[in-house]
Formats: sequence, C-alpha cells, structure tokens
Amino acid sequence: MYTPLNTDIAKRETLAAMIGTYQQAILKIEEAYSVLEEAQNSLRAVFLDAPGYRFCVNERDNTDVGKVASKAIIARIKKDAWAVIVERMELRRLLSIQRRNELDAQIEKGELPELTNETVVALFETSAANVKTYLEEAVKEVFEFLRPRQSKYKTNTEFELGKRVILTWQVEKGWNHGTFRVNYHRDKYLSALDNVFSMVDGKGPIKSYHGPLYDAITSSPDGTGKTDYFKFRCCVNGNLHVEFLRPDLVTRLNAIAGGNRLRQD
Repeated sequence: MYTPLNTDIAKRETLAAMIGTYQQAILKIEEAYSVLEEAQNSLRAVFLDAPGYRFCVNERDNTDVGKVASKAIIARIKKDAWAVIVERMELRRLLSIQRRNELDAQIEKGELPELTNETVVALFETSAANVKTYLEEAVKEVFEFLRPRQSKYKTNTEFELGKRVILTWQVEKGWNHGTFRVNYHRDKYLSALDNVFSMVDGKGPIKSYHGPLYDAITSSPDGTGKTDYFKFRCCVNGNLHVEFLRPDLVTRLNAIAGGNRLRQD
C-alpha cells in the first residue's frame, strides 16, 4: 500500500527556496507600504486645509496605507503561498474529499500559521505520520460513493464491491454527437476514485488534474473506453457503468472499507 509524501531532496530544496522568497517579499511589502504612508502624511500635512481633497496614495476605493494595508495584502499572499506549498507537497491528493475541503477552508480563512521552514516541516511530519489514516479515510469515502445503498441497481451488495457498479447522475451529453462529459458537481468523485486505486496500487496520487478516468470519458468519441483500472460506458440517462479491471485492488478496498465493518454497523 502507498505510504508517501514526496520526500525527495529536490522537492525539499524547492520548498525552502519558496519559503525564503515569501519571507523576503513580505518584508519588502511592509517597507513599501510604510513609505507610502510617509508620503501620504507629508502631503496631508501641507495640503489638507484644502476642502474636497484627500491626497490618498492608494486607490480611491481603499484609503488604507501603512501597516493596515500591508496586513491585508500579506494575508492574501499568505493564502496563495500556503495553497501552492500544499500542492507541491501533494498533500491534497492524499486526503479524502471531506478532509481536503476542511484544509482548503483553513487556507481561505487564514487559519494556518505563518509560513516558515518550521511550520512547513511540522505540517510535513504530521501528514507523513497520518498517511495510513488519510488513505483509509479516502478509501472509505470512495467505497460509500460506489456502493448502491437504497439503489435499484444490483451490480454489487451494500457490503462489498463486486466486478462492476452503476453510478447515477455522473455524466451528461457532450457538445458533439455521441460524446459525453462528466457532471460538474460529480467530477471530484471520479478523481477520488482514480486517486484511491492508484494509491492502493502503490503508485502514489494521480498526476493529472482530474485523473485518467475523467480524461478518458471526456475524450471518448462514443462514451465508452477503459483505463488501467476501469472499463466504462456512459448512458444518456446520466448513468456511468464502471467495470473494475483489477480485482486484487477491489479486494483491498473491500478489506479496508467494506465487509464485516459494515455488517457490524
């Protein structure tokens, strides 16, 4: 079973360079806005007795300068920097959809700590220590997506994955005759499916943005095809028929997420 994070030396050196550049840029931003504040104060000290003029050195809809302005700018840059760092670590691809959404929310709300070598190493070590847990969560999430609970389709039981499964509301007609595209609201599940099979196969997270299954569906001229792990057929009613080509990996998924665990529940 896959137990990564990407630990190669070149990757770590790249992260260290990114962190150093970020820290230098933050200092320059603070200095720049401090200079703007000095210029604005000088102008207002001489001209402010003229009514109707503000002598603002910032945009008209934003009167903040100095520490107030730099703090807001730095907060936005910090979000972007953390998002890129997390992507370079390939951390998001190890997580379940739910945990990934939680991480993205933390980044967007600015809840992650200041970006330093120490905080990145801490995140790296925490993630590496929890790789097995993250993978089990991702497997169980995909399993729940695949099993036909309260479904009229009997391609597999509620407790184990079988040879194939029918996924509803997964695809829709494409722009060209005979083609299909993945439902916008469901594409993350196909990516998670590809990702889990790849990691359980010991190959690590998928490399493309959406994954081979999504790419194969959207590039198929007739809505049928296969990848290394799946054979698929798209239907006009929105259903996606998926056949698993690696029964050994299905067995592993069942061992982690299905079988006795669900029967006991």
